[in-house]
Amino acid sequence: MDLTEVFGEGWCVTLAPGDVSEVLEGMGAVAAVEMCEGLERATERLVSGAGPGVLLLGREVSVGWTMVVELEGTTGWVGMGTSVMAALSRGGRIVVSACEDPNQLIVQVARNGMVLGWVDAVTGRRFGEDFGPVGQTLTAVGFPAAGVDEPSGEAAALEPSERAVLAMREVVGVEIEEAFFEGPWLGGISTLGV
Repeated sequence: MDLTEVFGEGWCVTLAPGDVSEVLEGMGAVAAVEMCEGLERATERLVSGAGPGVLLLGREVSVGWTMVVELEGTTGWVGMGTSVMAALSRGGRIVVSACEDPNQLIVQVARNGMVLGWVDAVTGRRFGEDFGPVGQTLTAVGFPAAGVDEPSGEAAALEPSERAVLAMREVVGVEIEEAFFEGPWLGGISTLGV
């Protein structure tokens, strides 16, 4: 799955445990409502520069897992905020967010209320103190371990956006599929990125 192909440049996708309302609330979305044409509304907001805050769109993608998409990163990606990731990952949970800006494509990982670090999806390199078992899982699919410069195996065969999706899958065990982006969403405005 190539998220750059789906969204172009400028997106953030977060996978977090919990139901959709709980995750959106944890990301600062207020008064979330069902949106049949959620991605279209997000695109319209992006083009028109509408309103304060950003539109967060969430939906359940696997039992107990919520995916949140945001397309408005001009004030920062809510899903990449360290305080947001820490809050969503408290209590031993794990959260992963990937974002693409024109100059970077990164995947950030938090566990048990702490951001562990991030993966540069272009080079495959990891940055952070201790990824623990998550790091071993990433190494197993070809993300370079410390002291190694190039991805190998499955990670080496992918484009950067696909590599970001691979890292997300390995971290939380949820495979992102094209069907996840169709149909209605639950959406709300968050000002946490401001």
